[in-house]
Amino acid sequence: MATLYTTAVSANGRKALAVVKHLSLDVDIECVNVYRGEGSAASYRALNPWGKVPTLVDGDFVLWESNAILVYLAETYADYALSDRDPRVRANILRWMFWESSHWQPTLARVLAPRVAQILFPSPGIAPVPVSWDDAELGALLRVLSAVLESNRFVCGPAVSLADFSIAGMTPYFRATGFPDREYPSIAAWLRRTNELPAWRATEVEPWQGAG
Repeated sequence: MATLYTTAVSANGRKALAVVKHLSLDVDIECVNVYRGEGSAASYRALNPWGKVPTLVDGDFVLWESNAILVYLAETYADYALSDRDPRVRANILRWMFWESSHWQPTLARVLAPRVAQILFPSPGIAPVPVSWDDAELGALLRVLSAVLESNRFVCGPAVSLADFSIAGMTPYFRATGFPDREYPSIAAWLRRTNELPAWRATEVEPWQGAG
């Protein structure tokens, strides 16, 4: 049986866990709370040199990088569910997953990290750090995603795919940091649809409980 080392508190950790649940995979789950320093343990660093989550161990095969894990699980254990055997459909899904890792997540991390850190590690008496949702780089990404979702229920078409789970990873932070829903109604609608997925609901944890 494969083992997934993860924590749902983490954006990348949650999306891997949600895909496991959505696909009803028989995968052993081991919690590694990187926010308590558990990723620095020598035994875990032997699996993942970065000390981050998630990490998947399948026999003698060890895989880190969340999007690679999503693809591996879908193709190896779920007959390409949430993906597709058609190379063009699959390439489109992968295109958005690469976009997520190279543009979406790094930009959101830069903009949201100060406030997210305050929520994860609260210090009484410290004023909330304002979030710059009008950041130019982030705005460009939001407009691209918004345009796609104006004509699609999900990122790659009418059905949910790995791309949605990948991109949704960072969205539990949105409500807690004041995402401007009215400026991006198609993204807000997609967030509601994503949040209705049973696997996404099942992986909600504090401090992001109920956060879109």
